Amino acid sequence: MRIIVVGYGRLGAQVVRHLDRKKHEVIVLDKHRLLFTRPGGREQDVRMLAGNAIDPDVLREAGAEGAGALFALTRDENVNLMVAQVARTVFRIPKVMAVVYDPAREPSYRAAGIETMALTVAGAEYIVSQLDEHPPEFKDVWERAAGHAAEMPVAPLRRDAAGPQFVIIVGGGRVGYFLAKSLLEKNIEVCVIESNKEIFELVSLQVDCPVILGDGSSTAVLENAGAPRASVFVAVTNHDHDNLIACQIAKQQFGVPKTIARVKNPKNEAVMQKLGVDITVSSTAIMSSVIQSEMPHSRMRQVLELHAGQLELIEYSLEAGSPVVGKRLREVQVPADCNIVSIFRNGEAVLPRGETSLEAGDQVLALVKGRAQGDLRRLLLGE
Repeated sequence: MRIIVVGYGRLGAQVVRHLDRKKHEVIVLDKHRLLFTRPGGREQDVRMLAGNAIDPDVLREAGAEGAGALFALTRDENVNLMVAQVARTVFRIPKVMAVVYDPAREPSYRAAGIETMALTVAGAEYIVSQLDEHPPEFKDVWERAAGHAAEMPVAPLRRDAAGPQFVIIVGGGRVGYFLAKSLLEKNIEVCVIESNKEIFELVSLQVDCPVILGDGSSTAVLENAGAPRASVFVAVTNHDHDNLIACQIAKQQFGVPKTIARVKNPKNEAVMQKLGVDITVSSTAIMSSVIQSEMPHSRMRQVLELHAGQLELIEYSLEAGSPVVGKRLREVQVPADCNIVSIFRNGEAVLPRGETSLEAGDQVLALVKGRAQGDLRRLLLGE
């Protein structure tokens, strides 16, 4: 069995030592490369890979597509929970376990198929025992690891806010600060949560709303901030995993109807939406799209992106040498995941029909799904 161990600290190193490496293929993934070079840090018959495991491409490089188990054992429980969910939902890894430190988070994630346990180095052998053909009951493993058996989550209770809309913002940096100022100017009730003491003190003096010092993904902090009556929850910290988990806790534990997350890595947008975040905003993806669409001599321009890149509205400019010029639409084999929406000719919109001929100078507007973009580009532009 291929086993991926994310996090090579004390617990991760103990788990690797307990694994039967003659029986299993073991890959260790950690963003701190120096951990692999410490004395006694490199185990025999173990592949070491440096990278950030919340990136799906890094997990793919580690062999996630064929893995039988993944253990997320870093010191950051939000990283562990995001990695575990990506492993479960994107790569369909059958056995996934994440270490957490806040027992209040455990029930909802376990209900989603993620085994979460508050373990120490002494519990490494219990993690490995889960690979047995007949592993101990989850309750027994949890209790032996000095934890407690989790209860199933209950539906969150909501207390509807009276008066204006109430928005909770996690992250008091530049984005959170200006967002709070903008909302307050529109007479919207706002509460800001910030974990850094210096930023907290600065924001507290500059915005006329409650500012709370604490972890925005902590149930106790969110309760104190008024999450049970929040209508919108926005997480804009610098870390994708913190934003994801904060939004999930807000929705799962407090039933907040609308969650919005800032995304630093554009590749995480689709993953985070798949994991329950209602709206994702990636400034990198927006800027990249604008730059590409404004590049000179470009024969292809992205007009609109829908559902985190799953669908795109793209404009193709046909030249005399385009392979489809002179053909009727019914003669063109448009890829299955594409649809010609409209044709603009001499400033006039032409509704596409089977008898419509394509001419040099036409601007073809097409709705494209996923990887079909390349097929349509080759068809229309010959590139």
